Amino acid sequence: MGKERVLKYFYQELKLGIWIGTLAMLGFGLVPIFGDDEIPEADESKSVVAEQPLLQPARVAEKKELSPTNTLGMNLRIDTSYSGGGSVYQGFTVPSIRLSGFGNIGRHLNYRLSLGQTKEFSTASLAQILPVEAYIVFNVNPIDTDPNSNLRFKAGLFSPTFNPVWTPDLSYLNIPDFNETHRALFLSREAGAELIYEPFKKWLEIGVGAFNGTGIFAQNTNNAKAFTAFLKLNIQMQSWLLSIGTGNYILKQATEGSVNYKSAWVSDAFLMVEVPTLKAQLTLDAFTSQFEDSVRGITPVGGSALLTFGINQWLGIFGRYEYATKSPVLGGCIRQFQMGPEIYFDDNVKSFITYSHQEVGGAEDRTLMVRLRLNI
Repeated sequence: MGKERVLKYFYQELKLGIWIGTLAMLGFGLVPIFGDDEIPEADESKSVVAEQPLLQPARVAEKKELSPTNTLGMNLRIDTSYSGGGSVYQGFTVPSIRLSGFGNIGRHLNYRLSLGQTKEFSTASLAQILPVEAYIVFNVNPIDTDPNSNLRFKAGLFSPTFNPVWTPDLSYLNIPDFNETHRALFLSREAGAELIYEPFKKWLEIGVGAFNGTGIFAQNTNNAKAFTAFLKLNIQMQSWLLSIGTGNYILKQATEGSVNYKSAWVSDAFLMVEVPTLKAQLTLDAFTSQFEDSVRGITPVGGSALLTFGINQWLGIFGRYEYATKSPVLGGCIRQFQMGPEIYFDDNVKSFITYSHQEVGGAEDRTLMVRLRLNI
């Protein structure tokens, strides 16, 4: 056999071997030659892979990552202040320290846990750190831009929804301190639950709640119970936002005639106008109430007006007037006028310089308070 014939025979054998090897590898699925969108459907009745599963290539374990909807945020708020000129309260204080954790679990559930000292919403200087907020919120329709209705359920320890400025948490308010009339009537967080229905999202809110009625300082040992109901309507007028609504609070503790008997109800109507382009907000409210215990009963009425106005990106003005005919805690009427500049050092750092003229039970007091608030 000549040299050329030998080479020709070797070349033919090599080409045949390459074809056989290629077909064999295609049959076992080891050489994918089709794109992801071009893989033909396999006939399971004739599939070699289906008959011989041990020849399939091993799968790589899939990595399971945490859902981006599971989030955790942290916030620290510190308030420091100095008050001068007052006959009762003066000197340096730390009115509020608050450490909060908040976030989402999945699409429908969010939560908040806050720890802080009790002096923020009382006059007692108690060196304690307590859970002042600990709640979860379930939203049936959590998408803010979705105009469809939403049903929201809130449970845990929180401030009952009542009025835009009737809350013991200054984190949500651009004011130096609480309304004195609100503090004298009722100002506390409660353990309980709220159900809020929004038939027109961001336009109308209707809610009811049930709570212990004892705040966060005492156990419910006197069969106390409190119920709330509120309605809020938001009307958008170009860059203006008008909010009107009403809130109601009813509490009963023990049975009438017993030593621990206590009954209270408060009804409030409010109007709020916000102009974000001017950093301006006007809030008006008027309330009527009744408080009874085993000794006496009173029926205070009153209201307040609060205005904040931004002059530029770092300076604003704050003003407030409030009045109540009686107080279940303090003797006589309550009358207070406050005003002063707000200084915005940063989005998270602001200062209030507030002059206050307060009259409680016939006694007058004038103070100047400088308050610095830091949010991290």
